[in-house]
Amino acid sequence: MAADHSIWVLGYARTKVSGDFMGGSPIASNTGMFEIPMLYTLVVSAPGARERRVIAIDTGFGESGFASAEDKLSGMFTDIEWPSVVLGKIGFRPEEVDTVILTHMHADHAGNVVAFPKAKVYVQREEYEGWTRLRRGELIKTAGPGSWALSSINWENFDRFDEAIAAGRVTLLDGDREVAPGITCRLASQSHTFGSQWVEIETSSGPHIAAGDCVYWYANLEKMWPPGYIQGNPWNVMQVFEKMSGIIGDKLPRVVPGHDMEVFKRNVNWTVGLNPVAELHLAAGEKSRRPK
Repeated sequence: MAADHSIWVLGYARTKVSGDFMGGSPIASNTGMFEIPMLYTLVVSAPGARERRVIAIDTGFGESGFASAEDKLSGMFTDIEWPSVVLGKIGFRPEEVDTVILTHMHADHAGNVVAFPKAKVYVQREEYEGWTRLRRGELIKTAGPGSWALSSINWENFDRFDEAIAAGRVTLLDGDREVAPGITCRLASQSHTFGSQWVEIETSSGPHIAAGDCVYWYANLEKMWPPGYIQGNPWNVMQVFEKMSGIIGDKLPRVVPGHDMEVFKRNVNWTVGLNPVAELHLAAGEKSRRPK
């Protein structure tokens, strides 16, 4: 029998970006500014599973800020909530998370590893080593503050990540791998970033996908159009779209895009505090966390 998991998508902050940033150029150019959520996903095995697993897919940005020498969270983001508050909305604590999967190492996805002290951490080796080569000046020499190369990177996150490596908490993946029963990381090499990955999640209603930033908006999949901002290869992004579409077909709500408010409209949702929660799937025996 396939594994079964409950899946919640958790907003932790918001910002505004141009339409073509998310929807792609020129198809979404000159369409205005759009509010987007900053998200991570919590996946929990069914209460009757042999081993109860609590898995966070991405961790949000840390208190040191989004980009290393730039904003320090000053005005770029609103409605910021930290992991203990966000997970508490569905009855979990960061200390209960046993596994963290980082879809990539941009600051809004990989900045809070320290908030999950008991978790084993998985990221693709290609992702980590790509950014490490950039930091050492092995790719380009002009990656200074405010540059395109560092537009989504905070090196303080990498310092904390290196500490996690030294503590034996990190596994660098070399391609596709099942990291827990029914939880498979899928390498998306040279797509959104050097070595982004997306996560395929088994449930009793069929596979779900936590896409990270391989997919920003549902519209990227619906129109088969890559976003305007990527730091990899758009042709590889298109191949990822085709793979995902082959898995979920027309059941788009089974995909968790990286930054789409629509995830809260296409699924059961509610708001506690500053940001919304979406409940994509409940495993057998799991109770809804939606307030009554």
